Amino acid sequence: MTEPPAVLSALAGLHVLAVPRGTDLAPLARAWFPVAHWTREPASAEAAPASRPMSGARFRGIAVAPVSTAGVLSLDGAVDVVGPYPLDATDARALTLPAQDSDLYGLPATPVPGATLAPGLVTGWATAVARRTGGGIVPAARDRAVVPDPLSAVDLTLWSSVPLRAADALPLVRPALSGSRLSPVEHDGAHGVGFSLAATYEYDGTVVVSCTRSTEVPVVLSTLDWREHGPWAYRVAWRPHDPLELEMSHPSQLHVIARQRVTPSISRVVATLWRTAGGTVVDAGGFVVSQEEIDARARVRG
Repeated sequence: MTEPPAVLSALAGLHVLAVPRGTDLAPLARAWFPVAHWTREPASAEAAPASRPMSGARFRGIAVAPVSTAGVLSLDGAVDVVGPYPLDATDARALTLPAQDSDLYGLPATPVPGATLAPGLVTGWATAVARRTGGGIVPAARDRAVVPDPLSAVDLTLWSSVPLRAADALPLVRPALSGSRLSPVEHDGAHGVGFSLAATYEYDGTVVVSCTRSTEVPVVLSTLDWREHGPWAYRVAWRPHDPLELEMSHPSQLHVIARQRVTPSISRVVATLWRTAGGTVVDAGGFVVSQEEIDARARVRG
């Protein structure tokens, strides 16, 4: 693959995460690593001191342009992510990354002494960030670019302090799953609290809506006020006819079409439950999804 050495020379030996220009990486890091923080804030050219003229007669009229300084984002006190380094859309395309102005961040490709985080966890986070933002990853070997499909993560979970019974949830979610056959598939929880409903489509698989009380919650919830979420997990998940295609980087066209049709329905279910029970929505990558994004997904025609 073509590698612009002037862009990636500072990141030699590191995996490189590419995200759309201007992406705020710190909140995405804290979603997986709550103690993540900038040990050195990135300084952009715009934020740097104004350029000053060079002294001396031979340099009269020549100014030194401010230089961008990459920041250091510590994930756990030992593992650092360095960046951003700007990459324009043309060079991104040459690297087979999404053709957009991007920010590059370097992360360790080998174990870091004293680190509490395994390298696989860090690269897993980077992959999730790339999927979430529509970016990509250039491995340290520079042999290929990895570009996760941002549309492949359709499952959503609402974490709420309010439990609903199946009898109360059924009339709420049925309109959002029009055209399906919706029926309870199991019933759990004390005194009828907690449920699982399945909406089946002839060509598009099944959407499962479940409510369970969980003792394990996503890490990102620890960064929020406790009043913004709860232990009741309303999971809305898609089960295609061929589940193996969920793991494929290039699934069949039939799978993609089915996914396009069910994704808005999943968002409509979550939006309806959210208006009733409140809470915080987390996507399959472990990141918080805003109400505005849920509403935008729900408006897309399936």
